[in-house]
Amino acid sequence: MLRLDTPREIISPGQDPQMVSTPVLCCDFTGKFLPPPIFHRLLAACIAHWPVAKMKRTSEHLIFCGCCVFDLGLFHRLTLYCRNHIVFARITRMVIDEVKTPDAKLCTRVRKFITLNLSKITSYLGQNLQYELCTWWSPSQVFSEDGRAVPFQMWFVDEGHDSDAPITPEHMNHARLCVALVTVCGDALREILSTNFPGTCIDIYQAILANKGKLASKQGKPLLNPDQCKLVFPDPQGRKTGKVDQFDLSLLYTLIRNVSTVPAPPVTGWGKDPQDQPRDISLGASVERIRSYRNHISGHSADGMINQQDFNDYWNKLDAVLDDIEHALGTQVYRAQLEKQKRQVFHVRGTILVEEECLTGSIAPAEMSIE
Repeated sequence: MLRLDTPREIISPGQDPQMVSTPVLCCDFTGKFLPPPIFHRLLAACIAHWPVAKMKRTSEHLIFCGCCVFDLGLFHRLTLYCRNHIVFARITRMVIDEVKTPDAKLCTRVRKFITLNLSKITSYLGQNLQYELCTWWSPSQVFSEDGRAVPFQMWFVDEGHDSDAPITPEHMNHARLCVALVTVCGDALREILSTNFPGTCIDIYQAILANKGKLASKQGKPLLNPDQCKLVFPDPQGRKTGKVDQFDLSLLYTLIRNVSTVPAPPVTGWGKDPQDQPRDISLGASVERIRSYRNHISGHSADGMINQQDFNDYWNKLDAVLDDIEHALGTQVYRAQLEKQKRQVFHVRGTILVEEECLTGSIAPAEMSIE
């Protein structure tokens, strides 16, 4: 059967009222290139982990050229197949009693098994290949223009919580904006900070030390928290412990506002939303806008979710402020980086990082704002 083509009903199941399927999970390899040994080894790993399902009438195993169906137990089956440069996975469940959806936690475990083994296989074979993880309702949509962005619910559930609440598109919107702020906008603020110090990073630290008293307290309130102080001030032995690329948005804003001479304050002054009519396009205004967007998106978020309309609005605002910065600095890198972030599905060496990285750790605590 390994030489037989996959029956159409295996890849595209009909509307059987007794069966319900997840959206198709797709591992879309970049460069439109997927060496056959990678999929073959993935099949072998799955065969070693789950039994191959059988046809009801003939008891023949459901394994074909480029496709295999596995019995996951509990009335669930996994269909794994490959087409061109994409690996597809779908889980189907038989409708029993009142249960009419596949088990979300089982789907998550299967997804993690597939992505983990793909990472191991590509690493073992020495293939520097990456892929984007996405979902589709139907395989026929894979090569269309508008089939993307199907909900992730069935494939992405945090097993560490009792709740079955999934990672939704709204969570993804919030995570994507947070990552864009930390990475792209963070790099832009670092360049703005460096415009004051055309020499080396030593010049930045000398300026910080010269303003240590100002940074230590302003109107009786310290401007830097203990962790930030460790980054910018020498240790008791006089050694510099931090690096500029470790400065977060909050620290970068504080240094630009209190240590730098460039940029000049925006028209409305520091700590206030910049003027939009007419639009203040100064570097100072751009710095303030990034501070404001960071506070609204991350610092004041109660649930880590942003709907699509608000996401588009914030994304356009970030694009506009990076355009202002590029014109002021004479560079053309940040908008391109932002566009790349918008197209990219979060992954590291082929594994999704939404649960592990994007929603925790990189962003300052939600109750804190940059002031």
